[in-house]
Amino acid sequence: MKIALVSDTHHILSSVEKACRIIEKEKPDLIIHLGDVMDDAEVMEAILEREVRRVPGNCDYSVHEPQELLIKTEHLTLLAVHGHAQGVKSTLGLLARHAKERGAQVAFYGHTHIADESVVDGVTLLNPGSAALPKRGQKPSLAMVTVGTSASFKLIHL
Repeated sequence: MKIALVSDTHHILSSVEKACRIIEKEKPDLIIHLGDVMDDAEVMEAILEREVRRVPGNCDYSVHEPQELLIKTEHLTLLAVHGHAQGVKSTLGLLARHAKERGAQVAFYGHTHIADESVVDGVTLLNPGSAALPKRGQKPSLAMVTVGTSASFKLIHL
């Protein structure tokens, strides 16, 4: 399974459009928007003409959307959150614990605007960075994740 991860687009439509062009070329099985601004997932759906799953971030104000997605594959359980509720700007330990409590071996998150791949307490944590407003000198990015018996992470710059 191939999953596209997009986060922190902050309604910068030029970045949303660039992300969509990459996603069209990569042809993932699943697309997930990790919040901020979650409405951009609707724009992506219109451009791509397919579903974009989403979770709200701290800049999203929808109480109707689930705060997390749990995705079960043949070999792994994946958790998708924005990350603000798990304090990812301070520590990744809370996110790893939250993922373990949900039975997930892999967790996707955004919020920091910094692309990262870490393993904390046996949980693989993947952040695609920000497609619009990256920090720490990083370039705008998204990620493609290939999931089999493990998850591999490829960062793609917009």
